[in-house]
Amino acid sequence: MKRVLAFVMAFMMLFAISVSANNPIVKEDGNGNRIYAGDPAAIVVDDTVYLFCGHDTSTTNSYYMPEWLCYSSKDMINWKYEGVPMRASDFSWGSAADAWAGEVEYYKGKYYFFMCKNSTGISVGVSDNITGPYKDHLNGVKLVQPGWTRGKVGWDDIDPTVWIENDEKGVEHRYIAWGNSNLYIAELTEDMKSLVDLNGDGAVNGGDITEIHIQDMPNTTAFTEAPWFYKRGDLYYIFFANSWHEELSYATSKSVTGPYTYGGKIMEAGASSNTNHPSVIDFKGKTYIFYHTGAMENGSGYRRSICVEELKFNDDGSIDLFYESSVGLDGTKVFISPVSDPSKKIYHGYFSNTIEPTAYPAGSLVFCDDFTVNKADFEWEIIPGRGNEEYVSIQAVNKMGYFITNYNSHVKVLHDNDATRETAQSMTFIERDGLCGEGVSYESMTEKGMFLTVVGNRVQLTSGHDKEASSFIITEVNNPDKLTVSADGDGIHLKGTYTGDKRNVLLYVKNEEGTIVDFKIVRINESRMLDYTFEPEKGGVYTVVFGTFSENVEF
Repeated sequence: MKRVLAFVMAFMMLFAISVSANNPIVKEDGNGNRIYAGDPAAIVVDDTVYLFCGHDTSTTNSYYMPEWLCYSSKDMINWKYEGVPMRASDFSWGSAADAWAGEVEYYKGKYYFFMCKNSTGISVGVSDNITGPYKDHLNGVKLVQPGWTRGKVGWDDIDPTVWIENDEKGVEHRYIAWGNSNLYIAELTEDMKSLVDLNGDGAVNGGDITEIHIQDMPNTTAFTEAPWFYKRGDLYYIFFANSWHEELSYATSKSVTGPYTYGGKIMEAGASSNTNHPSVIDFKGKTYIFYHTGAMENGSGYRRSICVEELKFNDDGSIDLFYESSVGLDGTKVFISPVSDPSKKIYHGYFSNTIEPTAYPAGSLVFCDDFTVNKADFEWEIIPGRGNEEYVSIQAVNKMGYFITNYNSHVKVLHDNDATRETAQSMTFIERDGLCGEGVSYESMTEKGMFLTVVGNRVQLTSGHDKEASSFIITEVNNPDKLTVSADGDGIHLKGTYTGDKRNVLLYVKNEEGTIVDFKIVRINESRMLDYTFEPEKGGVYTVVFGTFSENVEF
């Protein structure tokens, strides 16, 4: 039996990083035109994910959504534009500009597109094909009439979501839920044309609709809208947008109809959109959550962009808070440290979405230190330049769409709120070899001869006379969940980088019987790189555990 454990220096010089951001995943139509879209609703059919969304075409701070769009992907990275499956005008009632949130479900050979138009009612389209075209299944009749609910607000009949299952007796149930401020649930008839007359009064009305109450919600939050059902094992989840500006939270239950218990907040209010909308699916062994931001150029809560992250569950089924992320599923995030003091990293000042959409430019100053309360503020993504793709732009990973900007000769993190050439160029830098002979330096595209420089604890624009402070080391950030386990003739290998907070981390290996066959306490040093090998005495399936990371491997 042998063990090898080594930490290797992690500073990797990257002189020409050019990684396109995966998020947002919806950027263009089939002709390459910029697309804004919100309210994601995903469904898996065979080996393909289909994503439906409302097309934001507003040029003002109001909603204007004439149609729904469809995209598809076989790998969650590359997305294909599938066109317009349905329009608001396909339904004779309500406005032709209110293609609000909907959801597609497959049932007995057909696809059903449950939709709403603002709060004027809920109905459903039908098609033989997942990508449409869909037609009004009820020929002008509404599935849910607004007068049936008479809730606390007059706009609570929006955002339908559907769940179909057999109960413990094998009886099929088709549930539809929806709401804003109030959360409602009812049952659908088998032909998907009506609600079930649950109270037996011979008519479909408000008496057939039940309100779902989420227990144990803190006084500082409340259900807002965008419910989405999901099941993991025997536990039902309902994901939803809460509060204003909207965060994302979840609740759990042993039954789809509740009662539900509040689980917690999983995403804070975004930096660029006042709303959010979750959609959760399983695909090829992983769980993903879709959401929307206003991250694209000239984006806002009325011109949104759809993003996706892998959703991770703890052993007890709970979900931790995570941040919107520009890198998505395949991008690369980095730390940026000055050559003058590599122990420090640059970061943006903390800010949240507490502003009105018209209050741009929002953002913060850029600092440099070895500590910040919110560690995600240290993370950046370097992408092709906003104003010139031969150059680079530096995006805050957890404030998607916010870039290091030359703002009137001051360095700030700002959102591109107008999509003008001037704004794009102010967010673009010419990447040079480090002025001190090491690393890289960033010259402003709009003020030639001026470089990003660490001055005290701030990043500012200077002439670069302090060459070490104007030169930077770029270090790729590896997450614990990017650790890799492999096996060959030499043994079982665990490699990667640890970025957690603990100084000492338990590492152990279990065999098929659950017996720990190797363990040690790993002391984390400055390099944080892990290279571990364990040679078992016999073949079999082994579980390698390092902190919160766990993976099986066959030796």
